[in-house]
Amino acid sequence: MVTAMAALTLTVSLADQVFAQTKSVGIFNLSLGLIEHLSRRPELARLTVLANRSLTGRLPARIGVRWHDGPACGRLRRMFWDQWSVYAAAAATGNDWLFLPKGFASFLRPPPRRLAVYIHDAMHGFYRQHHPKAISRLELAYFSRSLQASLRHAQVCFTNTEFTAREVCRLALAAGGPAPRTVVAGIGFEQTEVLPGIGRGGLLVLASPFPHKRTALAVEWLARWQEQTGFSEELHWVGGLPNELAWPDRLNWRHHPRLPEGDFRERLSRARALVFVSDYEGFGMPPVEAALAGACPVFSDIPATREVMGGCGWAFSNTDYASFRHALDNALACSPEVIAGWAGQLLARHRWETVADRLLAALQAGSQPG
Repeated sequence: MVTAMAALTLTVSLADQVFAQTKSVGIFNLSLGLIEHLSRRPELARLTVLANRSLTGRLPARIGVRWHDGPACGRLRRMFWDQWSVYAAAAATGNDWLFLPKGFASFLRPPPRRLAVYIHDAMHGFYRQHHPKAISRLELAYFSRSLQASLRHAQVCFTNTEFTAREVCRLALAAGGPAPRTVVAGIGFEQTEVLPGIGRGGLLVLASPFPHKRTALAVEWLARWQEQTGFSEELHWVGGLPNELAWPDRLNWRHHPRLPEGDFRERLSRARALVFVSDYEGFGMPPVEAALAGACPVFSDIPATREVMGGCGWAFSNTDYASFRHALDNALACSPEVIAGWAGQLLARHRWETVADRLLAALQAGSQPG
């Protein structure tokens, strides 16, 4: 006897996500991408998004939206939303599932609906071990407790990579609990339109004030590389800078503290290569985005990027300048045909349709009795 699958009803909370305030543009873009592709799926009888009005015009017209602007109005109101109000708002929708795409659940109260979370990394544990003074103890404690609440209360924990799934299990076991039900959903990408004959020049380099992004190392190595090679094209740095960083006085270096999404994509589509330096990632989206835009990806060889890139692009060791120079020199010599081949491989591995399939299959399985 075949039992019919129950129709899914899902609430997704985006009320605490604002592009101008987010510490992770990747999580922000992932959240919007998930909504767009989930909204197309007939398995969802109802999809309701809890949103703030900074997202006006960025959500599909075919979903239900309930506006909650409080979480976008300061840290305290966002914390109150995380710990209390989001559960009340989710209960008011009447949907069976609540999905938290940032991965942090309330540690003050249990969820009123089935809970699914998307855990992107174990960054706060990494900071506690390697950069204990970079983040306040209160912030570390808050997010650690919220993550542990996710591991305890969620019926399913989605992750972006197998690496993050292992991190999730490690955290749960270290806290004395069982490993949660974990599903590697992945992240999807769209093909970027690469215009024929577009003039490409210079490098795009990602910067950040956060220590794990190794911006100071990127500055040191790129300055050294430029002196050795005489590279005269522009280097466009995108992102904030560490307070202690002495910015080199170089005529062809341009700094953009933050670019709107369209401007960033346009800049990427004109770069010859993207340089991405990091000590820790749960996924690492920029190298994939670079290949899809026709720019050669140059990135730190760490577990997540090795898994995600699958041999595409040029990786380097964060402890070996010679490997960095080798990677960057080879990237600049890389033909458009090779980059296009990588783009095809990456699109086949990271499809939005596959991500939605995995999400919905796990929710359907979690809705079954027993």
